[in-house]
Amino acid sequence: MRIKEVVTGIMAAAFLFVIIVTIIFGSTGWTPSTEIRPLAKFYLENCFNVFNRTWWTASPEAVTSMLWDYRGIDTYYETSVFFLAVISGVALFRIAEIKLGTKKKELGLSIIVKTVTRLIFPLIIIVSISVAFHGNLTPGGGFQAGAIFAVAPLLLIAAFSRHYLEENIKLTKDKCLTLRTIGLTAITLIIALPVLAGALTLMQNQAKPWSPFFSFPEVVGPVWTSGTLFFLNVAEFLAVGAGFTLLFLLLSIPEEEFKRVFGL
Repeated sequence: MRIKEVVTGIMAAAFLFVIIVTIIFGSTGWTPSTEIRPLAKFYLENCFNVFNRTWWTASPEAVTSMLWDYRGIDTYYETSVFFLAVISGVALFRIAEIKLGTKKKELGLSIIVKTVTRLIFPLIIIVSISVAFHGNLTPGGGFQAGAIFAVAPLLLIAAFSRHYLEENIKLTKDKCLTLRTIGLTAITLIIALPVLAGALTLMQNQAKPWSPFFSFPEVVGPVWTSGTLFFLNVAEFLAVGAGFTLLFLLLSIPEEEFKRVFGL
């Protein structure tokens, strides 16, 4: 056993040495130029060009403009793939009822961890909502906000238990799946609205040369929504946050439950 550990250590050190030498001598591949590429320059110059609105998206956030306007259909397909992955996970973990085999007071970690988690939990929720609601104005967006949100229930599962999340927070597998479906449905409706309103293309946010007679309002009341970008971010936030939380709930099913259900 001792020899095996020594050999493993030597191999790990050799691998690390090779990686360091490779990085130092610049052999990791092509190094990008410091100049802005033409496509990136196009996004930066046009996404919030108030003097020439031919290609603008009404959003100063270039990444959000690219994801939900310039190549919005791709983003929709990516969201749909994630939704199908969640559905596949639900199909694999199709256990109707999870029985609590341990006393509730024995679940979770120490009182210190639980106290810190109670303090951090609402802060994570607030940050995720802020990132979603400001994703059309500052770096962020729906997917990032959903990923941040999912950290909160994951902490509760680790510090308390999955049963605490379901019984006290009332965030169950069925509710997560419902919220996930609502988010994706909202994205689909927003995509279809331009055509229903007379535009020539799906997912049109602002007027473009091929469809110059339709644009969503950039401002709704006191809120700068950048047309559809604000609403798409919120819907994506709902879909991604609920999707990740659902997967965490499934992955935290106790091993003994699988053995009980499948007779192992």
